[in-house]
Amino acid sequence: MKKGWILVLVALLALPALAGAQTYEAASAGFGGEVKVSLDVEDGVIIDAIVTGDSETAGIGADALEPLAAQLVQAGNAEIDGVAGATVTSNAVREAAAAALAQASGEGAAEAVLADGVYTAEAYGFDMAVSDKVVVTIENGRMTAIAYGEDCGDTPPMLDTVERTLFPRILEAQSVGVDAASGATVSSNAVKAAVTDCLTQALTAAGCDASAIAAFKTVPEKKGGSEEIATQVLVVGMGGSGTYTALRAQESGAQVLAIDKQARYGGTTALTSEIEAINPPRIKELYNNGEDFCDAEAMYQAWLDYVDGDAKVEMIDLFFENCGLALDWLALDHGAQFDMKPQAGFTDVDVYKVKFQWLPNYDERNPTAPTYGYNKAEIATYFDRLIADYTALGGQYMLETEAYDLIVEDGRVTGVKARSLADGTEYTIKADAVVLATGGFLGSAEMTTEYLSDAYYPLKGAWRIYGTYGNDGKMLRSAIEHGAATYNMGMPPEVHLSGTVDFLPAHEYGYDINVIEGTLDFNTGRECRWTVADLPLIMGVSADSLAVGMDGKRFTSETGIAMLDPWIAGPNYFSIWSAEQIDGIVASGVKTDVAGPAVGFLGHRGSIPSGIALPEAYDVLEDAIERGYVYKADTVEELAGLIGLDAAALSETVESYNGYCETGVDAEFGKDAALLTRIGEGPYYAIAMASYSYNTCAGLDINEQFQVLDTEGNVMEGLFCVGSDSAGVLFTEKKPYVTFGGANNGWALTSGYVGGEIIANIVNAK
Repeated sequence: MKKGWILVLVALLALPALAGAQTYEAASAGFGGEVKVSLDVEDGVIIDAIVTGDSETAGIGADALEPLAAQLVQAGNAEIDGVAGATVTSNAVREAAAAALAQASGEGAAEAVLADGVYTAEAYGFDMAVSDKVVVTIENGRMTAIAYGEDCGDTPPMLDTVERTLFPRILEAQSVGVDAASGATVSSNAVKAAVTDCLTQALTAAGCDASAIAAFKTVPEKKGGSEEIATQVLVVGMGGSGTYTALRAQESGAQVLAIDKQARYGGTTALTSEIEAINPPRIKELYNNGEDFCDAEAMYQAWLDYVDGDAKVEMIDLFFENCGLALDWLALDHGAQFDMKPQAGFTDVDVYKVKFQWLPNYDERNPTAPTYGYNKAEIATYFDRLIADYTALGGQYMLETEAYDLIVEDGRVTGVKARSLADGTEYTIKADAVVLATGGFLGSAEMTTEYLSDAYYPLKGAWRIYGTYGNDGKMLRSAIEHGAATYNMGMPPEVHLSGTVDFLPAHEYGYDINVIEGTLDFNTGRECRWTVADLPLIMGVSADSLAVGMDGKRFTSETGIAMLDPWIAGPNYFSIWSAEQIDGIVASGVKTDVAGPAVGFLGHRGSIPSGIALPEAYDVLEDAIERGYVYKADTVEELAGLIGLDAAALSETVESYNGYCETGVDAEFGKDAALLTRIGEGPYYAIAMASYSYNTCAGLDINEQFQVLDTEGNVMEGLFCVGSDSAGVLFTEKKPYVTFGGANNGWALTSGYVGGEIIANIVNAK
């Protein structure tokens, strides 16, 4: 017994640091919401730290929380380096830690007085080449107005969403600690950073210490509470399919409520380029002398051949019979504007003229490029018109309202549980019909790992998204848990391009952003810009590179990795380079004519001009190594170990590829000899690449009434599904999304148009 007490005493004496420690807590606004820091502090020094942030982005900010806590303990104070790629989260941890340490020191918060005036600042959002400008007006020591300045970089629909949602939220709370506009987080955080800058200027002008900014970063409490709502039809999701369904059901005589977790409607559809429709009858009468635009019978057979018997033929029939009628309705009855000369697709088999492009799709300043991608402001106005038509008929909608579970009573779906992301109100929404139109599940790494299939391609894992991470599949999972069947849910996501898993923001790393005078950018309409900071991106998508999958082997000709083919490798692949090749880039630059169009969508959205010497190439690669998405080793085998690939497989791939380069014959994929560039002397580099996807293509099983079926093939009464959540009925798990352009948007429109009327008739028949 005496020995036991001695051991306890020794153990206690071994932990003197904790004896006098006190715990202090503080919070600050992170990337997705509140970041909390809990510090154990003794004699003004941090000796332990816990950092939490439930809303930080999975794989980025969320993964930075533990390393940031370790940095606080190592530093003993709030002056930490932060984690590369998680700037907003890192700043939030610094600020919260500083506030907690101020509590520990017994110092009160610094005096916070704002000098009246008009202040301007800028910060970078999604567009890394052009900043968002913000103007803040201070009157009587308070923020009274926030406005955007001229020439902001981000997409107009996102800017509009932030202006409509976030600006008043900040003004009401007098804090940038408020929630971002849901679905526009990156643009919101740019505004928060710029407003913070303006407030700091106003504090300094008033003679206050800059640390007083903490007074304007408080996180307001949400009011909470609960509420019950009843309607005939509840549409969950207000992207393309949900908006079309809600409008069609309302005009067909049902009372409809539509909700969306984002602060905007239109979803991914409003950010796309075209909709597939096959010979719309009224449009062809008006614009094509009554003649068909394409051979529908041949296309129908081509579709059946493509899906190899795995799709539901009755649903393909429904699509072919109604997609033209649906476009007539959207364009001629509700004012959405399209180029009435439909186009064929990108590949050799895309001969069918079914792609109706949103207008405007031309630019008089650049007649040699008949289409462009900066028409999103106009597309947003078409959705404004649809919602105006919907509400004029009595339809209702609620934004920033997230449904998270179905309500099932006596075997029937009778509503959903939902919550307001803005104020925390919990809703019980009862309905005769619940329609899922949530845009898929690509935003959930857990679901893509569970439900995507590795049977034909290595698809499981977390995917990068060119669009919104809000499509997280919560309601699909709820439906499955309540017995819903899936259909082709494991098929490849809709992937159009690839890029690096991370980027070097030129403004953070001191690299110039260069303007190419006399040119027009496809996506923005501005003069084209380029920066050497995008070098890893351009190297990684170049056709003259070597690309390997996670098995260390090539998976396609590198001519297809920039667009269309990267999905074959799954969520990620690596681009392999040697110092010998990079020496060539230093001396003679890159061949951006072989980089493909992906560079117009990611990074700073501009190609480095070909043939320009790039003496900074190694500096850029070293910065990317520090940021964590480029790797370097002396040998190919060591490189394989760094990136988690089988060393023997990667070595064999490099050796075989070099053999192809010597003979000029690619025995695996037939790549043009002019694009075969030898992997020479080391050191060797691997660039971490990702397949960037718009969304998943499949989800629940449905019948021709758009009713969800259970695993026994029975109708789940009260539950319906449209759009991407149900599109698997048209496809196969063996192959990607069909090559006929605009098919997912065509299904979103057709399922909403047909399904909305059917659902209204069903509920009105009761």
